[in-house]
Amino acid sequence: MNLKRISHCAAALATVLLTAHVQAADNLHFYGNLLSKSCTLVVQGESLADVHFPTVSRKDLMVTGQSARVPVVFQLKDCKGPAQYEVRVTLTGTEDSEQPGFLALDASSGAQGVGIGMEKTDGTPVPINNTSGATFVLSNGNNNLNFNAWLQAKSGRGSDDG
Repeated sequence: MNLKRISHCAAALATVLLTAHVQAADNLHFYGNLLSKSCTLVVQGESLADVHFPTVSRKDLMVTGQSARVPVVFQLKDCKGPAQYEVRVTLTGTEDSEQPGFLALDASSGAQGVGIGMEKTDGTPVPINNTSGATFVLSNGNNNLNFNAWLQAKSGRGSDDG
C-alpha cells in the first residue's frame, strides 16, 4: 500500500457542492455531490437534509433581524483516510441578490424579504458560493457535518409571509 499516495489523497480537500431549493417558507432541501471518494453522503429520500424553520412573524423578524438558528446535519458514512483528516465543504446555490453570501428563496416561495444564512455550529459563517467554504475534521467511519441555518431579514425591508 502506498502510504504517501493515501496521505496525499487524504490531505486533498474534499468538496461538497450543494444546491438548495426552498419549496415553502418552512422547508429547505439540500442536494449535492461528494467529489472526493473518501466518504459516502447519506441521502434521505431525495435530499441530504431537510430544514424546517420555525414560524416567525413579520414583526418579530423585523425587530430581531433574523429567526432562531435551526440545525442542519449532513451525514457521511464509510469515511476512509488517516486517523483524522480535514475536508473543505462549499455550499453553492442561488445567492440572494440583496444579501451576498445568503441563499435566495426559491421563486415559487410565497415569502419575500428574507434570505437564508448558513454557519458552522461554532458561529463561523459559511457564505453561499464562497470557495473558502468550511473545514471539518473527519475520522474513519461515520461523520456528521453540523451547520446552522436561519432566515435573515433584508436590511430596511419588511418580509412577506409565505
